[in-house]
Amino acid sequence: METPFIFGKIATEKNFTDREKETADLVQNFMSLINTIIISPRRWGKSSLVNKAAKLAMAQDSNLRICHIDLFNVRSEEHFYSLLAQKVIAATSTKWEEAIESAKSFFSHLVPKISIGTDPTNEVSIDFDWEEVKRNPDEVLDLAEKIARKKGLKIVICVDEFQNIAEFTDPDYFQKKLRSHWQLHQSVAYCLYGSKRHMMMEVFTDSSKPFYKFGNLMFLNKIETP
Repeated sequence: METPFIFGKIATEKNFTDREKETADLVQNFMSLINTIIISPRRWGKSSLVNKAAKLAMAQDSNLRICHIDLFNVRSEEHFYSLLAQKVIAATSTKWEEAIESAKSFFSHLVPKISIGTDPTNEVSIDFDWEEVKRNPDEVLDLAEKIARKKGLKIVICVDEFQNIAEFTDPDYFQKKLRSHWQLHQSVAYCLYGSKRHMMMEVFTDSSKPFYKFGNLMFLNKIETP
């Protein structure tokens, strides 16, 4: 007999249970472009909640785009910038030709290296010369805001395992750089979530840290057995 339950995967449709209040709150935050911080242990459903809220929010607002980024295997600023640009462009493009055009037109100093697989449905891959990015990080950090304004969109960038930026070479400086740009964005909001509670708490509740009070703090409780 096969079990009717899924485990270790994103819970969707009838597999997604409870979390009514959290879902409603997150949908409201997405549509209102309110920054959100979600903290809970691994496998308690953060990704499923974000995925559910993203679909509901985009169904209610045709101009809203949700971009998903996972930092689980990201260990450097260089990788972060490439992934951010790639995911933002993919989330705001309806086809790969448009994605390539966006990759070319929204950068003035950086020259993106663009590649795409043989399958037309493949996501466009974007890379940069790291030395150029270090001189012009603004172009990547403000990319979503530029695209949103140009295309009349609202964008929410969801970053999973956000605490992994602590493993970057100079994490405090990097956080200052992110905050200095992201706090100015009017058409883009950020949903930052992670499973290492003490690291996430330090980043978002320590008054000496750049991301102190950056957004609405949400703690997920374990779903009750019944």
